[in-house]
Amino acid sequence: MNVSRVNYKWIALVVVATGILMLTLDEGSVRIILPALGTAFDATADDVLWVWLIYLLIGAGLVLTLGRIGDAFGRKRIYVGGLVLFTIGLALSAMAPGLAELVAFRAVQAVGAAMIVAMANAIVTASFPAQERGRALGIMATVVSVGLLGGPAIGGVLVAGLGWRSVFYARIPVCVVAIGLAIFLLRKEPLSRRDRGFDIAGATTLFLGLASILVAINRGQSAGWTSPLVLGLVALGIVLLGGFVRIERKAADPVLDLSLFSGRVFASASATHALFYVSTISMRFVLPYFLLLAVSLPASTAGLLLAVIPGARALLSPLSGRLSDRTGAWVLTSSGIAVVGAGTLLMLTLESDATTMDLVPLLVIVGIGMGLFVAPNTSTIMGSVSKDRLGTASAMVASTRQIGGSLGLAVAGTVFTHAKLVRAGDLLAQGVPPGLVETQSVVAGFHATVVVSLVFALAGLLLILLVGRTRPTDEDDGGSQPCG
Repeated sequence: MNVSRVNYKWIALVVVATGILMLTLDEGSVRIILPALGTAFDATADDVLWVWLIYLLIGAGLVLTLGRIGDAFGRKRIYVGGLVLFTIGLALSAMAPGLAELVAFRAVQAVGAAMIVAMANAIVTASFPAQERGRALGIMATVVSVGLLGGPAIGGVLVAGLGWRSVFYARIPVCVVAIGLAIFLLRKEPLSRRDRGFDIAGATTLFLGLASILVAINRGQSAGWTSPLVLGLVALGIVLLGGFVRIERKAADPVLDLSLFSGRVFASASATHALFYVSTISMRFVLPYFLLLAVSLPASTAGLLLAVIPGARALLSPLSGRLSDRTGAWVLTSSGIAVVGAGTLLMLTLESDATTMDLVPLLVIVGIGMGLFVAPNTSTIMGSVSKDRLGTASAMVASTRQIGGSLGLAVAGTVFTHAKLVRAGDLLAQGVPPGLVETQSVVAGFHATVVVSLVFALAGLLLILLVGRTRPTDEDDGGSQPCG
């Protein structure tokens, strides 16, 4: 298709936004079905969270390698392949006979999703001039918010009326549309670094190291924190991640170019990105349990409430992206993570008698904070590298988000389960009726997880304040300058 660069940048944005919408619909809808999966498969929250955790873990392990492959062999090829594989995994997940099979099929989805997210920001950033980067990424952040908004709302209605399998089936048509758009509308870009090979050893040690640490966190409650299994997994994870760093320093074409972190802007923005997602994923994991099991809301109502956060984020993301182009990101990112922390702190006041009017304002506050933070932070990271490393930087953004999310999800599942069990034991010893025990123990787990979320939000804010006002230059040379 022969179109001008001005027209093509918007075509590329629409195509990529369609694929990202598909992924975020998946994330939002899967969260709302977690309690239903526990009932359907008679599984604990620790076990059920693997339906989500495997998705994040595989993405974290693969997305950096896929970013390098996209730079070398063509971003369009990797992007289209990811859409196809994701659709196959989606169909298989809908037919899963048990929890183990569902987790395995979600792993297939995760590989496809990693291919998509590794290329998304790179395709968009390469299609827009530097002075419009924040605007484009702000629109992308809005699409993410729309997907996260629609996912729980649609998922809540589907699981209440047709069961959890319908949540997977219903999204297949969107996948087909996304594949068609990508095949026919995206351009093939020039290839680079085709002759340098890929860091398979680095990718393998990163994946296995992260997996070991996360499984240790997940199994710590049931196996015991000092058990040989947990301690062995922690030790293995540390050794593997240490080996990963050594491999990356020597690799000719590493999965993670550690030299990127020599830049203050890239390093600090990436670290804050990770802390932000540890915080927000922890909270988003526990909210469905609180709404469905403690407040006893119908799934459809809970889904609508879960849509409030991405709804508020969607309204602010384009504005924050455009403002970051003009004023820099420091004020926006620091304000955003502070607002998230404030909303999280206020959630500690919620009990099982919480009403919609109690919940909505707090969810709006968190959504506003996310809207202020995400687009400026992403623009800072993407703007701090040269154009030939955009695929790597795009993958780094996605990988950092998924590593942070994986850690947040693993910690949240462990904290929620532990606090819930401890509180249930205390209440049963006091002779409290079983029905009330379940409600109050879920509230205790919710509060404990919210505290964890708050701690990580404050850590991210502290990092921003300590590093100071920095931003990338307007040129794609990876430089930085003080923010006036």
